[in-house]
Amino acid sequence: QDGTEGLGETCATAYLIRWLDELIRLEENSLYGDIMERSIYNGLFAAQSPDGRRLRYYVPFEGPRVYFDGDTYCCPCNYRRIVAELPGMVYYRIKNGVAVNLYTPSKADFQFTDDLAVQIEQETDYPNSGEVSVRVRPSKTVSFPLFLRIPRWCERARIEVNGTAIEMTCPGGSFYSIEREWNKDDQIQLSMSMPWRFVWGRQAQAGRIAVMRGPQLFCLNLEKNPGAHGIDLRQVYIDPETIEGPFPDDTVRPGGMACRIKGLKSLGFSTGGNHDLTLTLTEFPDPGGVFTYFRVRKMQETGMEDELMQ
Repeated sequence: QDGTEGLGETCATAYLIRWLDELIRLEENSLYGDIMERSIYNGLFAAQSPDGRRLRYYVPFEGPRVYFDGDTYCCPCNYRRIVAELPGMVYYRIKNGVAVNLYTPSKADFQFTDDLAVQIEQETDYPNSGEVSVRVRPSKTVSFPLFLRIPRWCERARIEVNGTAIEMTCPGGSFYSIEREWNKDDQIQLSMSMPWRFVWGRQAQAGRIAVMRGPQLFCLNLEKNPGAHGIDLRQVYIDPETIEGPFPDDTVRPGGMACRIKGLKSLGFSTGGNHDLTLTLTEFPDPGGVFTYFRVRKMQETGMEDELMQ
């Protein structure tokens, strides 16, 4: 597909997330959580208007995004259903323990046995940062494994339990197990690095890159980029070395993020390598987003393979 028009159907996104939920339960593989969070933060959330009232049938990479003119057909209804189901995908019971799959402010209660209950609570501003605080509150002292999903995009992670660092032995791309005797109000601090990534496009997007940070994809809104009006966005080259941010941007969501990056309108406009364009990129759910994949001068040197495809 060329990235425009009938791409990113909300029903397909909803059922992908449901399928991943089932796969996590069956195989206990963190890869499915990695794909799930990318689908949620980008394709799913981009289907809803900021005021929550209008919904989209499709969310393409390129071109205008149109809200569906009805209120109850399959995509609007599936959006409402899957959003209501998301709380059940934050935590999972696996290997006689609890896995933290999605990072979000939350609280969950687990009944291990008739006389043993465990509450897990998260505090975080994720995906703005990779800082996550998890409190474990068992009704009595108990040993069990607590698993934290370390995403494949995370190159470095640090875990502390009650202020003491743990020597991590697994790379990003796993449910990292912390097995110990838990007491009431034990606290885990997870810190995940969130560098900018310039991810190679595939299929029809080959030869261009997407700007990503953590699970989030960033896009171009023409209303926020007057300098990009009237030019062919498919010919725009961005310079990854000039990226700035993230910085606060509340236009897409409260507490949202954006970045700035310099580039060229096209190589034909190049004047000795000087930049003639500065772009502000916003989170993919930006309702005014019209462009996602950009050209770069040195593809192999500045980009990287999508970690979910490795």
